[in-house]
Amino acid sequence: MGGFSGANYNYIVYLAIALLLFAIALSTEVGLQPIVYNLYIPYTYELIEVFFIADYIGKVANTWSLYGYKPIYLLTSILKIRAVIDLSTLLLLITDFLPNSSLPVISLYLTKVLILFYFSDLRDIILRVRYIVFSQPAKTFFPLTLLAIVTYSLAVVMYLVEGKVDPEHFGSILKSLWFSFVSATTIGYGDVTPVSFLGRILTSTFALFGIVCIAILTANIIDLNARYDEQSSGQ
Repeated sequence: MGGFSGANYNYIVYLAIALLLFAIALSTEVGLQPIVYNLYIPYTYELIEVFFIADYIGKVANTWSLYGYKPIYLLTSILKIRAVIDLSTLLLLITDFLPNSSLPVISLYLTKVLILFYFSDLRDIILRVRYIVFSQPAKTFFPLTLLAIVTYSLAVVMYLVEGKVDPEHFGSILKSLWFSFVSATTIGYGDVTPVSFLGRILTSTFALFGIVCIAILTANIIDLNARYDEQSSGQ
């Protein structure tokens, strides 16, 4: 709490959170043996609860020690932002106030991981991503904006061309957006396809624009990543 935690201990925390997220994912799986739901998953939760309790108490005590264990500073140690997040994740895990598989709970666990990253030797990962995204916004947001325009334009076109032929998938612009997104980003799941010849030609054309946008974005990210390395080595 008072500074950078030991690298080895941080790895243990990462492992505990990864194990917790795996247990949460496993709990949503249907068709596993009853022993998994009745023993393995609950035992994993209990084990991680004990670890997080010890982790929280240890971190608060560590911060409190920086103030010489003066009673007045105990509340200060508890109200540190990292301590509040640690306590929140711990209470959610212990009380089952929200399902472990709910978005708020998982988001809080992931936030805890990011904070650990920031106050560890892995902090460079976050600083690198921040530099790539925010140092020159035009280099990252321009191709993303262009890709968004291509995606929406394709959705409008497919609605006009395919809407009457396949109203289930192209009956509105919102319905067309899924097909447009997977096509413009070149993911191409193939779950939805245009029926008309014109629709296929237009989709191919817009997909080429999507390839260009992604290529520009990739090149810009590589360039910014190289610049970050240059600045880091020059410091």
